[in-house]
Amino acid sequence: ERHRLQALLDAVADDAANPVTDGREAPLDTARKLRPWRVALAAGLARANGCVAYTAALGDGEALLLAGRAPDRVAVAALYEALAKRIEWLSATHGAGRPRAWHEAFRVGAADVVVARMAAGAGEASAGFDDATRAQLAPARAAHDVAVEAFVSTRLQLRQGRGLRVDARGLARGRVEGAGMVLPTASRGPV
Repeated sequence: ERHRLQALLDAVADDAANPVTDGREAPLDTARKLRPWRVALAAGLARANGCVAYTAALGDGEALLLAGRAPDRVAVAALYEALAKRIEWLSATHGAGRPRAWHEAFRVGAADVVVARMAAGAGEASAGFDDATRAQLAPARAAHDVAVEAFVSTRLQLRQGRGLRVDARGLARGRVEGAGMVLPTASRGPV
């Protein structure tokens, strides 16, 4: 997060060098039918990293894409890959013999809590900057968010997705396990 914040400050003066794009050249995920928990995980990670996750038809399937600047999309992709594997492992470990709907709900719950934990930790990252740098962060974030939102609203014209109906017990268990999951850190990297 500290690295992302520093990159955000560095990029404020140079939008042309790192424009907002639709990310179609590098889908985050593709499938005949995307799993809702994967879309939920991507949406949360995208929001926390200055991107917008969206789905689009791709051939006879669907693609999970990220609109945003390249460094932000790369960060989301690395986190997504690492966290999706961990969430699948947690689901398999805690849900042996459970139906598919339970696993889907578990994974949605775990993704929800993990993204919330990461967002809560984002505030801690800015504490390492001096006062003058912290004062520059709010306008830099705002400019970044405006640029991404303008791109999404003018170029992509996305519609709101449908709500999810999930197994309540699986969702609750996923939230509990997601709260205890070890998150990637700078020293360990997103493994």
